[in-house]
Amino acid sequence: SGRTGVRDLYVKDASGAGVEARLVASALTKIASDWSADGRFLLYASLDPQTSGDLWAQEMDPSTGAARAGRAPGTVLRTPFNERAGRFSPDGRWVAYNSNESGRPEIYVRPWTLPAAAGAAAPAPSGQWQVSTAGGITPAWRADGQALYYLGPDGAMMAAPVTTRGTALEPGTPVALFPTRITGGAVDGGGGRQYDVTRDGRFLINTVLDDAVATPITLIQNWRPDAKQ
Repeated sequence: SGRTGVRDLYVKDASGAGVEARLVASALTKIASDWSADGRFLLYASLDPQTSGDLWAQEMDPSTGAARAGRAPGTVLRTPFNERAGRFSPDGRWVAYNSNESGRPEIYVRPWTLPAAAGAAAPAPSGQWQVSTAGGITPAWRADGQALYYLGPDGAMMAAPVTTRGTALEPGTPVALFPTRITGGAVDGGGGRQYDVTRDGRFLINTVLDDAVATPITLIQNWRPDAKQ
C-alpha cells in the first residue's frame, strides 16, 4: 500500500478480521512477490534509484504471520541490474526471478541463501542459470518444481523444464503454451505478476477485456442544462 506516500508492505488476516500490520517500511518502493512455503521468509523487490530493482527478504514468524521481532529485512540479490518478481521453488531450495543483466529481461534461477543482514552486502552468488532464451518476465514454478512458467516478449505463456542435480540446475528448452491477452502485456511495469498457476496446472490470468464488451461511450448533443427555456 502507498497510503503513507511510499509503497510499503502490509499483512492482514485472510478472513478480513483485524487490522493491517505494516511489515516493511522504507523510503523505497517495495513490491511483494512471494512467501516461502515454510512461512519463514517474505520475498520482495525494492526499487532503488542507484541499483534499479533488488531482491530482499523479510524473516517472518510462521506461527503468527508477522515479521520476526528484531529481524530487519536483508538483501538477497543486489546488483546494478533490475531484478524483480522473485519466486521460491516448492521445495524452498531455489529462487526464480527476472533480470535484465543480458540487456533484456530474462528468467534466471539461483540457489536460495539466507539474506544478508541489513546494511551488509548481498550473499555472493553460488550459481545462477538462465532459463528463458528469448526474453521473459514474471516466473512461476510448477507445483512439482520441475518446470517454470513465464511470459514471453509477445505475451505468450511459456514453459521450461528444469532438472536439479545436487547443487546444480539444468534448464531445458522453453516452449510456448498459448497466447495471452494479459493485463500489462509482457512488460514488468511494477504492478506485480498478473497470473498464477494452480496445483493441478490450471491458469488464472488477469486479461484485457474484449472491445466488444467494453463499456460504451454515449454522446449527447445539444445538451444545455443551464440554458433558459
